Amino acid sequence: MVEVVAMTASRIFAPELVERADGPLIHVHMGADGGPVGATAARRIRAPRDRVWRVINDVDGMAARVPMMQKIQRDGRFATVHLRFGLSLFSAHFAFKVERIDDANRAITLRYVEGEPRDLTIRQEIVDASTPEHSLLYTSIHFDVFSLGFLAKFFLKHHPEIRYGVFPGSAFALMDSVRKAAEA
Repeated sequence: MVEVVAMTASRIFAPELVERADGPLIHVHMGADGGPVGATAARRIRAPRDRVWRVINDVDGMAARVPMMQKIQRDGRFATVHLRFGLSLFSAHFAFKVERIDDANRAITLRYVEGEPRDLTIRQEIVDASTPEHSLLYTSIHFDVFSLGFLAKFFLKHHPEIRYGVFPGSAFALMDSVRKAAEA
């Protein structure tokens, strides 16, 4: 079971820090074993809050925006996400089901129900910037990296350093896909 850190914007980076930063900020969450279990990425988006909200609220559209996401099937407040991890001639497929939790036009949380990776939580939270034409976006992801099946376990066993890049890379990719869509 992955230790999930409470994910709120003010806990990781102060909004003033995100607003002043020249690019993204990334924080890696460490588990009880001292290894990474998740990450939070934050940055200023050059788009008003309502436009950023429309993008993060469009869970179905994530498959078109996010690398590795092959398709998403919605069923009410639940969604099944199909991932494809390609490597040369081989590819591994994963699927997970999440519950979509809407936090009053402030955040969308996708919380693990079943599948791989286990214990997945993705949270996208918008915070007001000092000007209405900008927004601050915080994206957090946590999951059990060792639940990803044979191919991922093989690479993690032989290259444990990969574990340190999985979470920041995932958080950044999710956040940057929102930034690109909102700023387009």
